[in-house]
Amino acid sequence: GESFKLVSDRLELVHRGLGEMQHLATGVGDLKKVLSNVKTRGTLGEYRLESILEQILAPEQFGKNVATKPGSRDHVEFAIKLPGRGDREAFIWLPLDSKFPQEKFQHLLDAYDHADPAAIEEATHELERAVKLSAKDIRDKYLDPPHTTDFGIMFLPFEGLYAEVVKRPALLEALNREYHVNVCGPSTLAAFLNSLQMGFRTLVIEKRSSEVWSLLG
Repeated sequence: GESFKLVSDRLELVHRGLGEMQHLATGVGDLKKVLSNVKTRGTLGEYRLESILEQILAPEQFGKNVATKPGSRDHVEFAIKLPGRGDREAFIWLPLDSKFPQEKFQHLLDAYDHADPAAIEEATHELERAVKLSAKDIRDKYLDPPHTTDFGIMFLPFEGLYAEVVKRPALLEALNREYHVNVCGPSTLAAFLNSLQMGFRTLVIEKRSSEVWSLLG
C-alpha cells in the first residue's frame, strides 16, 4: 500500500510538471505571435533604444519623435542634440532609428540549424537587402545637413542580429559609403553614448573656462 501511494505521488508530480511545461510552451507561442507583429517588434526595438538613452544621457540631450528635416512629416524615433557649428546654430540632430528585420534574421537562423549552405547564402542575401533598405530609409527621411549630422545611427536591438551584420565588412562599408549610416547594437551603442557624454562634459568645462576668463578680463 505504501509503495502504491509513493508511485501515485510521483505520477502526480510528473503530471503537474507536464502541465507547467504546456503552460510554458503556450507562453513561448504567445511571444512568437507578439514578435510576428511588425508594429510590436518596432515598439520593442524602440523601447530598448529609449532605455539605453535614458540610462546614459540627460533628458535635455536627446529628443523623441523628432522631425529632423525642417517641414518634413517624417519623425525619427530618437535624435541626440549635438553642439552646432558656430553661433548661428545652438545644436544639430544626430538621428537614431531602431530596425529589426525579424523574418530575415529568423530565416538565417533556421538555415544555420539545418546546415544548408545554399539556404544560408540565400538568407544572408535577404538579410543584407533588408538592412540596406532600412539604411536607405534613414538616409532619405532623417539626414539633412546642416540641420543634422551627415550620418545616422541604425540601432539593432539584439546582439545576435548585430553580430550577423558586423561580421560582413562589405555590408558595413556599403552602409557607410552609400547611405551614411552606422550600425550599433545594445553594447556598442552604450559605448558610443558614453564617449558622447565625455564630449559633452568637455564642452561644459570649456564653456565654464571661457566664462571665467571673461570675468577675470
